[in-house]
Amino acid sequence: FFTRKFWMCYKCMGLVVAPGGLGTCDELFELMTLMQTGKIKRKLPVILIGKQFWKACINWEAFVEYGMISEEDASQLIFVDTADEAFEALTKGIERLEDDAIV
Repeated sequence: FFTRKFWMCYKCMGLVVAPGGLGTCDELFELMTLMQTGKIKRKLPVILIGKQFWKACINWEAFVEYGMISEEDASQLIFVDTADEAFEALTKGIERLEDDAIV
């Protein structure tokens, strides 16, 4: 599974995650881990569809509070409720990546 997830993350320009189970969380945490450890140098936009779902399932603030992730790591997460919001967030995130590549 690791190789498939690595290449998915390595080639992507961002990740859009809908509510799901353990496999979905595994893929989300894999991407976050690869960025946190510098295996993927780009800070990809991570869009989580379903604000209420994701904030109820995973206490992101506790991860920061207990030092498990940094504020910068947490700032990669973009919570939205609609497909239109996800598209807008992904588009802005990709534009930011492209701007960073030019500099």
